[in-house]
Amino acid sequence: MITTYIRPKDWVPVGVDSLENCADRVVRSNVNYSVIAGPGAGKTELLAQRACYLLQTSQCPYPQRILAISFKKDAAENLKKRVTERCRHEDALRFDSFTFDAFSKHLLDRFLKTLPDLFKPTEDYEIYFPKSSEYSDFLTRLATSPENVHIKSRLLAIQKVSFEKNYILGSPLPTEKGKTACAAFWAAMQWWKTCLHVGAKSRLTFPMLGRLVELILRTNPYIRKALRSTYSHVFMDEFQDTTHVQYDLVKTAFLGSQAVVTAVGDNKQQIMRWAMALDDAFGDFEKDFGAKRIQLVSNHRSSRKLVEIQHHIACTIDSESKKAISKKDFPIQDDACVIWEFSTPQAEAKHLATYIDSYINGSTLTPRDFVLLVKQKADDYAKILLPIFQTHNLKARIESQIPDLLAERLTSIIITFLRFGSKSRAGIYWSECCNILKHFRGIDPEDNKSGRLLQSELSEFHSSLNKRMDRLPELKTITKSLLTLIMDFIEPENILKAYPEYKQHKRFEEVIEKLTDSITESCQLVNDGDWNTVLDSFEGKGSVPIMTIHKSKGLEYHTVIFVGLEDSAWWSFAKQPEESRSAFFVAFSRAKQRAIFTYCKERGERKKISSFYDVLCSAGVETKYIG
Repeated sequence: MITTYIRPKDWVPVGVDSLENCADRVVRSNVNYSVIAGPGAGKTELLAQRACYLLQTSQCPYPQRILAISFKKDAAENLKKRVTERCRHEDALRFDSFTFDAFSKHLLDRFLKTLPDLFKPTEDYEIYFPKSSEYSDFLTRLATSPENVHIKSRLLAIQKVSFEKNYILGSPLPTEKGKTACAAFWAAMQWWKTCLHVGAKSRLTFPMLGRLVELILRTNPYIRKALRSTYSHVFMDEFQDTTHVQYDLVKTAFLGSQAVVTAVGDNKQQIMRWAMALDDAFGDFEKDFGAKRIQLVSNHRSSRKLVEIQHHIACTIDSESKKAISKKDFPIQDDACVIWEFSTPQAEAKHLATYIDSYINGSTLTPRDFVLLVKQKADDYAKILLPIFQTHNLKARIESQIPDLLAERLTSIIITFLRFGSKSRAGIYWSECCNILKHFRGIDPEDNKSGRLLQSELSEFHSSLNKRMDRLPELKTITKSLLTLIMDFIEPENILKAYPEYKQHKRFEEVIEKLTDSITESCQLVNDGDWNTVLDSFEGKGSVPIMTIHKSKGLEYHTVIFVGLEDSAWWSFAKQPEESRSAFFVAFSRAKQRAIFTYCKERGERKKISSFYDVLCSAGVETKYIG
């Protein structure tokens, strides 16, 4: 096949009218850039357009590829989807979009055997999510062991809260075993030894995977060279939340290479310091990689009034923050931003339910156009909100594990097949299932003979699946058998080959198990509904989402209602003022047209976070007592 490329000067953005000047400069660049992109600036679109430019103009020449690393699964999938929609199929295949965790796991699974024995895990290692108390218990066991009596006092003096960050993951792994003068680093090596070599299988956290991969690349120049030869360009999204483990991995992989690195994010939205994020990721990147800093000034999400208030909040985080320019001019009847005061949580819930219900019934808005944000402990607020919402025939649900499950590629496949099987005439789901199978089986879209055989096979499967789905499953075992039927038809081996995150069969089974539980629960909640109702319920359609600020990152809603602007919810403000202000900024900036804050006297005072009220007041936001 002869491939025709576009001359760089003739290339125009794909799927959008235009890009702001700074974004266009980054898209067409061939140097390292750190891009400060505020809320609604279109950073995902910028990266998608840059990928199109590089692939369509041969600035990323075949067979080289582009590597994009995001923090969240849905962000990685969204970016991949946009590139696929804007490029030819053969070009989009050279765009790899991973999360940091998936990228680390992908490399470790391929090159695990090259690690020195001291740090070599078993091939069937498990992903481990230890509780914070496990580090404390581990140090206590070490300190009370008779053989460690000579360093007992030093072991007991180790700060438990920073043991993982500063010692287990604090620096790159040594290339060989040696003496450790510091008791804390010795204890960290004992943790590594226990996780790697005690028990039938190694148990590793995702950050530990990152450290192991960095060791592989640092000590194996041929693997490092191969990686650099593969990727001519690297994108890093949400860069402000990059951890020292992730940054060390990127430096070892690409610093000093010919790869052009583009880091995108917003230092005003750094809310992951508690999860080991670097203090100044952009500053470190610019110093190490010689990257140029550029700032996007457009806001394609929020109304002009909200952007003005955002700027007031942004200046409390960064006094040199540039004022964004709103590209949206929404007509709005109510206050764009307001603070509502209530005497009790019950009064608060009743007013919110009435307010949301009135807009859903009186306009084109749906429950998913609203979000109830909380700082933490969504369950505590939901105990009061959910029953009162139900009296208004409003559904609401806590968005905790479900969004992560929905972001799984395996989930998307199964839901598509369930919708396909639930209808006597599959319509759009027929073509979607057909494309899924062609992808897994490697069938060329132009191979008509193989395509007809596949359609015949799919038609036969649809008939049997539709019969099995004539009623909703009442038991988990019935749901599981239905999912097993779908998986057997697709063939799990095809999924394991196509998606490296499921190479470990346990991970594959975990997703199937969670999906089985969630679908069964949705079936039980739907009394007289059908499969369409069940799957809509599972995907959250028709429900007002309740979530924490951290879960809301990267999302947007017509109306954001932040419930609980009180000292008790922001108890860490005194110790972490910068991160708290960033979290407040993130919460506010999710809104497209309206932002509402609620205060409830019964939940406590608001003296410690008075600065939040001060900045809103200075921006002209009114406070209204509801009752």
